[in-house]
Amino acid sequence: MSWNPFSTLTGRLVLVTFGAVLASLVIGVVLYTNERGTELRRVALNSAVERIAFNAERLRDTPPSERPARAQHFSEIFIHYRFDDEPSLEEPAPGGSRSARIARVLSERLQIADIRVHLRITRTDTRDWMRESELDLDEFIDRRDSSVSVTELTVSTPLGDNTWLNARAFLPGPTRPPVDGLWGVLAMLVVVGLGSALVARQIGKPLAHLASAAQALGAGQTNVTAPVSGPQDVRRASTAFNAMAQRLGRQLQRQRQMLWALSHDLRTPITALRLRAELIEDDATRQRVLAPIEEMERLTEQALELARAGASEEERSVVDIAEIVRTLCGELQDIGVNVSAEAPHPVMVAIRPSEIARALRNLAENAAKYAGSGVMRVKRNGDVIVEVIDDGPGVPPDMLSRLTEPFFRADAARSEANGAGLGLSISQAIADSHGGSLILENRTPRGFSAKIVLPAQRD
Repeated sequence: MSWNPFSTLTGRLVLVTFGAVLASLVIGVVLYTNERGTELRRVALNSAVERIAFNAERLRDTPPSERPARAQHFSEIFIHYRFDDEPSLEEPAPGGSRSARIARVLSERLQIADIRVHLRITRTDTRDWMRESELDLDEFIDRRDSSVSVTELTVSTPLGDNTWLNARAFLPGPTRPPVDGLWGVLAMLVVVGLGSALVARQIGKPLAHLASAAQALGAGQTNVTAPVSGPQDVRRASTAFNAMAQRLGRQLQRQRQMLWALSHDLRTPITALRLRAELIEDDATRQRVLAPIEEMERLTEQALELARAGASEEERSVVDIAEIVRTLCGELQDIGVNVSAEAPHPVMVAIRPSEIARALRNLAENAAKYAGSGVMRVKRNGDVIVEVIDDGPGVPPDMLSRLTEPFFRADAARSEANGAGLGLSISQAIADSHGGSLILENRTPRGFSAKIVLPAQRD
């Protein structure tokens, strides 16, 4: 199973913060660029219209012979004037357009009805635009764009004497977002990402320690503590967990000690009873007395095993559990327990070998006792699964959840075999102490399945 960084609190907090900052910066840049570009174009257009109107007034009052010279003097970088017998625009602008509104403003200003205006936004080659605008090309020799967006304004104004003043202005068009500003945006995103990662780590790391401690506590460990660090809320949670873990640990230890003591103390009177029973001369009577004594001995031994389950001092080691299964099945077959192994391939897992062998032995003995035979399989499906199956009558569904209860026996559903009813409880306690689980379920159409699921060894 691959690790997804965005499944953690740190990863998600960084992702959300990064995305929110990026979205806000993009929206801000777009709005700023549009507003700034629109305002600059509006100012430039108003200024051009004002300059054309002002120069048209002056040229209208100038004698026709002097107009070309004065128009040459009036020409600006982005506005060119020319005198022709015909207007550059054949028809007035359609009503309601922006060109028509500009024409109406000029008509009111110059008191001339037939003023024709055409306004358009177009893209043109950079050098052509600079040539039309009479700009020095050497100043723009390093310009990277091959084309530029411009606002082209054409105005045709009659001056009388059958002459027209044709003015043509080249104004800045819509501007692109500032590419150079992206470096600042990227730098800001890096700083915000690092900051959010630091904050998330201050929260996520203590929570990860707390989760690990909770998992260890659930596995039966009694000396579990979570580091108290991070923000105040997380520190309070860790402190409360540590207090709870200490109380549960003391309570569990007292219960185990009490069970050890009771089971140990029962051995003395049981041994005394067995010695006295052996002195009975009548064989039938002696067997009747010894039978319950043997049952008491089995119960005592299983109670001790239940108390020790999950509390063993055995160290974990990485072993081949398939080899354990094959060895265990061979030992059981030697003593007459009909259980076979299906574990041909090595499966490595970190466990306490003796405890796992004890849990699997209980499951195998149950299968042989209640169904006559069983099969023990080992497989890996992310985690390591050891399954013991049989072809017996199974267990009524309403009893499945009670099978791991101490001293519970479903003999009526399985057979008339006797037992103390602690085998499955011991197996479950051992599985829990390894961070795994015991799964009991009926098979279809008949039979029973007992699985011990163990966390796989992580690389």
